[in-house]
Amino acid sequence: MNKELNPELFGEKKVTKTPSMDASTALGASSSANYLNTDRQIFELKSQNQALVDQMNKVVTTVNELIKTSNNKFERQAALQSRLEQSHNGLATEAGQKITMLSQRVNERRSLDAKVQEMVDRHTNVIKSFEVRMNHLQKLLAEKEAQTAAALTALNDAKMEISRLKRL
Repeated sequence: MNKELNPELFGEKKVTKTPSMDASTALGASSSANYLNTDRQIFELKSQNQALVDQMNKVVTTVNELIKTSNNKFERQAALQSRLEQSHNGLATEAGQKITMLSQRVNERRSLDAKVQEMVDRHTNVIKSFEVRMNHLQKLLAEKEAQTAAALTALNDAKMEISRLKRL
């Protein structure tokens, strides 16, 4: 039994033998047809191979372009992210400084408020002590006025007594 490739495998039709052909003609024609078919198949395979190579080259070119584009986008995104991080760090530093300044101002304000409150308390104490002294002085003044009034009354009585005695 002879092993043969299926001629329909590569899309060719099977050559049918006609009974009118003799064996030698059929054999010679068959072998040259086989060479022609083989050459044609090889040519088709080469052209298919070349088409696949061309398609692969196109795919490789497209993939390389996509890789370059992606790398450019990644680089731009990395640069943008770096700028945003720098901006964020700058803003965070600035905010920290402002918070520190605000905290210092609040502390200064509290210190000043405490000093003012202390001054108000001292002033209130001075006023209270002044009021106590004033009340004391008013009492003394009232006593002195009473003494002066009594002395005047006594003096007036003495003058009247003297004038009465002079008339006598």
